[in-house]
Amino acid sequence: MSGEPVLRVREVRKHFGEHAALDGVSMEVREGEVVAVIGPSGSGKSTLVRCVHQLEDIDAGAMYLDGELLGYAFHRGHLRPLPDKLVAAQRSRMGMVFQQFNLFAHWSVLRNLTEAQVLVHGRSQEQAREEALRLLERVGLADKAQAHPRRLSGGQQQRVAIARALATNPRIMLFDEPTSALDPELVDEVLSVVRDLARGGMTMVVVTHEMSFAREVADRCVFMEKGRVVESGTPDEIFDHPRSPRLRAFLSRFTGRAAEPSPDRVLEEETTR
Repeated sequence: MSGEPVLRVREVRKHFGEHAALDGVSMEVREGEVVAVIGPSGSGKSTLVRCVHQLEDIDAGAMYLDGELLGYAFHRGHLRPLPDKLVAAQRSRMGMVFQQFNLFAHWSVLRNLTEAQVLVHGRSQEQAREEALRLLERVGLADKAQAHPRRLSGGQQQRVAIARALATNPRIMLFDEPTSALDPELVDEVLSVVRDLARGGMTMVVVTHEMSFAREVADRCVFMEKGRVVESGTPDEIFDHPRSPRLRAFLSRFTGRAAEPSPDRVLEEETTR
């Protein structure tokens, strides 16, 4: 990982009515880094990646991709929202994989992968086809190019969705709980693709409820609750030495017992009683 962040999120806030979905969230993702975002339902994890991808407008704060401000530009000393065309151009530099597969059911798998390459990125049909076939091979679906999504399992559809997101050579991949809509027996076939991307050095933010996967693959884990980042650290720090009582309680749901606090945290809690 290089020293320069690919993605920077600074004090981002997002409200839905009176509900603060994001309450001053800050984080960085560096080149080649895999960041797993974990936390209970409603903690703001999905809202975070949707805001980064500019599917939701933020109320305050700022986000940068390779140093470029997302969604806004300075004009005569003031920030103004970017036109939709420029927002789409920024968004095209990020790959997004959703909980649902969002494939076009009436198109073949191949067309699902080639359409954006041709219309958005200006590639020729032949270039788009070659790239699509290469990516289908990578996700283990080379024999499904002419199939339609309804003929595929959920795991296969999600692998097509990952290939489609990769087809534009994104700077960063964003995953919003990519296995949550899958039957349990199909989960690992999708996670194995994400593992392969991690081994290949892809920069990624992965919102996930798969704790063993987060521990295995992530370089850093971010624990969120109530729209805030409560703790951030390496998988060993987060899973073996959680500092906050809330994170320990959250992890106990997956381990069957309360996670052990770090010795420093025990001392800190005892001295503040």
